[in-house]
Amino acid sequence: MKTMKHLSPFLLSALVLAGFVSCDEKNDVILDENEPYVLSLGVTANNATSYYVVTTSDLMAGTISPLNNGLEQTGYRDFQQGGQTIFSIGGMGVTNVNAITRGEDGMLEQNGDFVFDKTLSDFIQLDNKTMLGIEVPSGPTSGDMLKFYVVNIDDVSITKSVSSPVSNLTRLDWPGITGMSLSNNKLYVTYYLSNPSTWETIYTDTTMVAVYSYPDLTFEKVIKDTRTGPAGSWNAYNGLLKTENNDLYIMSNSAISNGYSQSTKNAAFLRIPSGTTAFDTYHFDVESKTNGLKPAHIRYIGDGLVFAEVSTINPQTQADRWGDKSLKSCIIDLNKQTVTDVTGIPVHDGNGGRRFTAFVEDGMVYYPISTAEGLHVYKINPKTATAVKGAEIQATFVGGLFRLN
Repeated sequence: MKTMKHLSPFLLSALVLAGFVSCDEKNDVILDENEPYVLSLGVTANNATSYYVVTTSDLMAGTISPLNNGLEQTGYRDFQQGGQTIFSIGGMGVTNVNAITRGEDGMLEQNGDFVFDKTLSDFIQLDNKTMLGIEVPSGPTSGDMLKFYVVNIDDVSITKSVSSPVSNLTRLDWPGITGMSLSNNKLYVTYYLSNPSTWETIYTDTTMVAVYSYPDLTFEKVIKDTRTGPAGSWNAYNGLLKTENNDLYIMSNSAISNGYSQSTKNAAFLRIPSGTTAFDTYHFDVESKTNGLKPAHIRYIGDGLVFAEVSTINPQTQADRWGDKSLKSCIIDLNKQTVTDVTGIPVHDGNGGRRFTAFVEDGMVYYPISTAEGLHVYKINPKTATAVKGAEIQATFVGGLFRLN
């Protein structure tokens, strides 16, 4: 059933105060059919955020607005695509997931939802039919078992759940999931360790990756490497990426601005070759190549190239903790082990602790960035490391950017 919503009065007031609404703005719903690009727009006012899933036909021109437009999603939301379905994933205590698809009339509609026991720690697409979620208790007082959920994309249903002891990952502290990937019938899970009460991270000298068999999701082993620190960072899902040949690259930053309380190893990439359960000799020390800078967010483009948001704060101190700020856009070449600044994008702040919204299409990267000139989509050419500014977005931030055919 379609759930077309209008902005609430206080959110509408926020847009008016920001200069987003003209005096001749119409009150009709302006969502057009068959517009291919789908964005989740977060609008924050009075310390509350509402999410509106909207469409557009052009990411590089005009204005994209939630005004009288799109599907409203209540509560904290993260967004992930599986096939031709966008999943609106509850977080911060919200445990339901909504499925958003395109109806026969070309309009977005919410077709189904399901509820997990607890808030998901990650949710990824495994193949054209299957999503996989992982749920980890918030601390030992909340339970000692993590749980995997297998979800059918077509009928939006949980088809299988498997529990596994948290202690398989570690007995030192509490794990926080930073990424998952399926390669050669094995599921690889990256994580860091923190105190569930204080959020202090005293174990930052080792990279750890848990390996589970698939499809039975039985724990096999933990891969460890002391050349770098923990993989990924809090709520950024930046622990690993998979290349065309199923090699896995593990990113460690131990960045204070991404939530760590300390950093004891340089930011770097390691590699797990396809079909194996061990790191090889590959070690790309990004921090040394950039005179001390740390990647905060990464998205694989193809041909060994990675679009990255890199912190320009050096050194990072406790005053920068959780800041996710002062970022520059870069192209990282995993094969040549180089880092190249992208021209055309000023230094800017990130969205702080949420899934990276960079979208890759036909070898180009589209990424919404907020600067002094407002929130705009930028189109990045990774071959030339150049960017051009595109459509204006009338929102506080963008929580997801996808394409539905």
